[in-house]
Formats: sequence, C-alpha cells, structure tokens
Amino acid sequence: MNTTQDDMLDIAARHQGVIDRAALDRLGVTRSRLRHLVATGVLRRRGNRTFVVGGSPDTIEQRIVVACREVGGVASHRTAAWLHRLPGFQPMRPPEVTVEARSSSYVGHLAAVHCSTWVPRDDRTAVRGVPTLSVARTLFSLAALVPTVPAEVLRGAVDEAVRARKASDPWLWWRLEQVRCRGRDGVAAFEEVLVRRAGGAATESWLERAFLELVAASALPVPVCQQRVGARGAFVARVDFLFPGTTVVVEVSGHTHHASEAQLARDARRRNELQMAGWVVLEFTYDDVVSRPNEVVACLRRALALSDVA
Repeated sequence: MNTTQDDMLDIAARHQGVIDRAALDRLGVTRSRLRHLVATGVLRRRGNRTFVVGGSPDTIEQRIVVACREVGGVASHRTAAWLHRLPGFQPMRPPEVTVEARSSSYVGHLAAVHCSTWVPRDDRTAVRGVPTLSVARTLFSLAALVPTVPAEVLRGAVDEAVRARKASDPWLWWRLEQVRCRGRDGVAAFEEVLVRRAGGAATESWLERAFLELVAASALPVPVCQQRVGARGAFVARVDFLFPGTTVVVEVSGHTHHASEAQLARDARRRNELQMAGWVVLEFTYDDVVSRPNEVVACLRRALALSDVA
C-alpha cells in the first residue's frame, strides 16, 4: 500500500469510511488510478462524487456522510436532530441535508436537499464524523418544519437540548434574535417554545432573568427589579434594575425592542432625565448579556465600586 492510499484510507476513516472526488483530487489520484481502486474493491462508488472504502460497515451515519458529500452540504433538520440524539426523531431516508445556496439542481436519491443562503461556520459542527448543523441551528431548522414536525415534538427537543447542556436558554434566545433579523422561517414557532419555557413571560422578561442570573453567578449585590426612581420626590422613570444604596440603575433591551426612531428618541429623553436626576444609567443588550457576560460584570463592578458597594 502506498502513501497516497494510506492517506486516502485515513481521510475516509475519519468520515465513516467515506471519501469524495474532491479529496481524491487533492491526493493526486488520477482517473485511471481511481478506476483501478474501484475495480479491485478498495473503493465502492456510492454517487457521482462519493466513494466508500470496501468492507466498511454500511451504517446510517455513513449514508448521511455520503448524502452530505454528494450535494456539498451538512446534515440538517430531522437528520441532524437524530444525530444530536434529540427525542422524537428517527433516521430519515433519504437523509436531510442543507446546502448554502438559493437553490439546488440535485435530483438524485441520496439526499433530501434544503437550501439556505446563510450557513455560517458557527452553525456547522461534526457528530460522529458527520458534517452537521449545530444543535441551536438544528432546532431552528425543526421549527421551520412545524406543523409537519409537531410543535410538541419541537418543545421536547428544545427541553432535552437544554437539559443535556447541548444548548442553553440564553444562547437560544440570542440565536433567535439573529435568525429573526434575517427573516428566517420558523421564528414564530421557536419563539413560542422559548416563551413557554420562560413561564409565559415576554422576551424582555426573559432577558431580565438572564441578567439576574449573571449578577448572582458573579457574587455582585442583588438589584431590585422594576423599580420606580425619582428626584426630590418627583417620579422620573421605572427602571429594570436598581442597586439599593447606590445611584446605579440598569436597563436591558433586546434587538427587536426600542427599535423605531420614535422609541429611540423617547429612550434618549428618558436616559437624559435619569442622568440629570443623578442616576448612573447602564444599558446592556442581548449580545452583551449572552455573548459578553464578562464585560457586563466588569462594567457593573466599576460602577458599583464608584458607589462603594462592590
């Protein structure tokens, strides 16, 4: 066995015994050499672009890798849910695969193709050697199939993903805002699931709880929620959080709230009134609380230190 064949088998071993034509080209395998490998049983052709190593087990995972390599995509939707071991899903025949494109001309039997113009690197992972959508993106892809995928099955998948620590509520809310901004299918169905998990609270209330959890985990003083504040006996505003014994107040907001020009203007006037009344106003967004928690905590510590509390 030569070095090229060793490399070929090594690549295939990492991907359920599958190798595609692009990988063979990179290894310098010529067409005549490929015909020889197939004729001698070293490789078996599975599609126009894919081959499996002779003698490798014909597993479900191998069929999914073949589907992904054949169309140049990643396992998605119910196939990805099965790979991630989410409840309520069985292997799909053919496997569901998402390609990053507006449309696909694939008409073969190896894959059921979905198209998306947005499949960033963060949404891609590998499960048992199979290129797969991340858990969060998989859940969103399932939401886009409601009611074909029953809403209760989607809820069960989300519950299990969070319970098994494959995802978290803050992360899923943050991803919801990203997907919402891009106008993706399934937003309403997925938000309904997250809202029910939050006890029926609105998105803003969820973010407030996430902020409180962050404060508690950082051993900072516990703020008072939804507090009326004033100056010289006159009401100024109701704020999301007030740290007792200080002039520090915190406002949290999501991407889809406080967005219009009129609302932004009202927020600015309100913030100015608070500041002129002597309050230190800190504002944090979804991205701050979920993606930059250390920065949020550091900012709070500095503000509270100035008030001799932290």
